[in-house]
Amino acid sequence: MDRSASSPSPERAPEAVYNDIYIKTILKQGIIDLVLDQLTDKVHWIIVFVVTPAISLLGLVGNTFSAIVLTKHGFKKSSNVLLFSLAISDSLFIIGINGPPKPMYEFGPGGFAYPEPTARVLYYLYQLTDSINWTTGPTSLMIPVFVMVERLIAVFLPLRFHSIVTVRRTVIAVVVLFAGTIIMQIYIRTWFKFAYVFDSSRNISVGIAMRTDSYWAQRHISKGLEIFVNSVFVMIIFVGCGCIAIGVKMKMVARKRLEMTMGQKEANNSRTTKMLLCLCIFYTFACFPTLLTAVVPTFMVFPVFQDKPNFRSIGVFIYHIYKLVFCINGSCNFLIYVATNAKFRETFLNLLQCQRTNSRSGNISRM
Repeated sequence: MDRSASSPSPERAPEAVYNDIYIKTILKQGIIDLVLDQLTDKVHWIIVFVVTPAISLLGLVGNTFSAIVLTKHGFKKSSNVLLFSLAISDSLFIIGINGPPKPMYEFGPGGFAYPEPTARVLYYLYQLTDSINWTTGPTSLMIPVFVMVERLIAVFLPLRFHSIVTVRRTVIAVVVLFAGTIIMQIYIRTWFKFAYVFDSSRNISVGIAMRTDSYWAQRHISKGLEIFVNSVFVMIIFVGCGCIAIGVKMKMVARKRLEMTMGQKEANNSRTTKMLLCLCIFYTFACFPTLLTAVVPTFMVFPVFQDKPNFRSIGVFIYHIYKLVFCINGSCNFLIYVATNAKFRETFLNLLQCQRTNSRSGNISRM
């Protein structure tokens, strides 16, 4: 009798052990072995279920108005292309972090405790919203970097600006950015598969996101991607330094212009630069705390990269605080545009006026 045929494959044994630990971690989270104390866990719950959705609702409204106003202005300027892309990215990010299956899975007692067909549908919706979150999070982080590069060229190389920065090149840069994050997410989703397992502690079967064998065989790639994501936050320093450089340059130019023109009307390019500079300054201050992840990678935990993701741990708690920070950053852009750009403000007010006029006309016609 060939005993080798009946013995377990040594190559498969590690994956089986890892999956067993992974299942136990998912099913135990929310019941025992929590790292968070009760008060911190309650604050965590309030951030995820109350504060973030409330800010997100305002952010969706603001980004929708931003996209409409920018569309009315047209896309003959590269800055409009970037701001429109930022509004779309921020909106999708907000939708991704608030997808109902995410809190159901991450804050429930463990998995989707429903019949298998329902659990499977919720699993795919969970993967979809998490993919949107991870696709648009990096784009919302990087588009302000593009804005800063565009403004640095406009301020320091004004005569060559239109030959260097074109709408076509800006569109290509944005498309490549989105394509890169989408491709990365398609690859990352191959790390997961649906599994319907029995939870002995609750005496029920639940649907969970199981790790695939390809993930266990490529864990080093997961760690590499985690390091790469953490390193991207360093770009916030670049934006901050760019803000300082542009601010100093604008002061020097304004002083010379005042001496030469004796207070003539401010140039449109200068007004655009001020608006974009305010956008980048707010971005720098709002996102600056996230630089800790680049300096101390273990400070925050990305559940998607974890072998044993405890969604109620301190690391994930900090992760959700960071998502709240990005949500605030993405929700305030509309207010910055209205406050700092007269043309944007005028178009927005005209839009509201037209809406009121149409509403009144509709009411009169019904009388």
